[in-house]
Order: sequence, then C-alpha cells, then structure tokens
Amino acid sequence: MNKVLNIINKEKILFDPASIATLRRSRGEERAREIIEEVIFHLTDRLGLLNQAMTAGDRPLARALAGRLAAASEQVGLVGFARVARDLGACLARGDAAAAAAVAARLDRMADRSICRLLDHADRSAL
Repeated sequence: MNKVLNIINKEKILFDPASIATLRRSRGEERAREIIEEVIFHLTDRLGLLNQAMTAGDRPLARALAGRLAAASEQVGLVGFARVARDLGACLARGDAAAAAAVAARLDRMADRSICRLLDHADRSAL
C-alpha cells in the first residue's frame, strides 16, 4: 500500500522590520514606499530570470541573479530570503548542481511568502 504524504512548509520567514524603519528615516515615507515597490518588482523579475537560468543550466547568470536577489532582499529586511539566495550562489560557485537545484526550489517556495510579509509590514506601518 502506498501512502501519500502531505508536507506542509512551516519555515518561518525571517524579516527584520528595523530595515524598513531605517529606510523610512533615511529616505522619507514616500521614497521608502517607492523603494519597497521597486524591490518587490526586482525580486519577482529576477526570480523569473533565475528560474530560466537554472533551467537552461546557465550557472554564471544564475549565480549573478542569486547575488542580486540577496542584496535587494536584505535592503528591505528579508534576511532569511537573502540568506537562502546567498546559499544558492555558494552552491552554484562550487558547481554542486544537486544542492543548487534544492536551494533554488527552497528560494522559490519562500518567495511568495517573503514578498507578502514585506507587503503586510509596509501596509501596516503606513497606517
């Protein structure tokens, strides 16, 4: 008898709200909101490009995109997402295809929840 297991992703999204507060203090409310919007666009765009690069086996491009994702996400407090993006870059640098595929899949799973967490915090703090 085969059993089907339903695995629920319970990984916490590590988020540092102090990054948003610092951004607001240094750039002002309106510019901080614009930066958050730009980062969200950047993350979604680069994730799509990263998936394409991984599928095509373009390790140098995938590594560069992982670095850009890490830098952008760290700017707005998505520290867990940034860490996983850096881990992906390290796997790609080592040429470990199996680990890179696993970490890329993890990054992909984290993406929506991370962006939603950022949006929730940005919307809540704008009130």
